[in-house]
Amino acid sequence: MRKLLYFSLLFIVAACQPDSTDEPNPLPSSDINFVGTWSRDSVLVNDVAPSGLKVRIETFANLGTYKFNADNLTGIMSHSASDFAITWKYASTANTITISEIDWNNQLYQIKQLSSTRLILTGYLNTGGGNQNERILYLTKK
Repeated sequence: MRKLLYFSLLFIVAACQPDSTDEPNPLPSSDINFVGTWSRDSVLVNDVAPSGLKVRIETFANLGTYKFNADNLTGIMSHSASDFAITWKYASTANTITISEIDWNNQLYQIKQLSSTRLILTGYLNTGGGNQNERILYLTKK
C-alpha cells in the first residue's frame, strides 16, 4: 500500500511539471509571409525613461488593419474608417520589418513570432531627453 501511495504521489508531481510544448515555438522568420491583410489586434505605447522605467501611455485594441501589397514595398493602413498609404520592408536575415506610417516614419520593428499568422512587433522612437517611446503591435493575419 505504501509503494502504491509513493508511486501515486510521484505520478502527480510529475504530471504537475511544466510542459515545454505549451510555450510558443517561434518558426524561422523565413516562414513569415507578410503579403496580405493583418489585423492590428493591439497597439501599445510605453514611455521608456533612461533608467529603463516603462510607463504605458497608450493602449488601443482592434485598431484597424495593415494590408501589405505583393510588391513588398507598399500597402495600406486602415483604421477609423480611413485608409492611409504605408511603405514596408521585411529583412528576414535581421528578423525585422520597417513600416512607414503616420507619426511613425521608417519605424524599425523587431519581430517576435508566435506563429506564421500571429506576430508581435516592437519598435522604439526617440522622443528627446533620453526618453523613448516603445511601440508594441500585436498582429494576426486574416
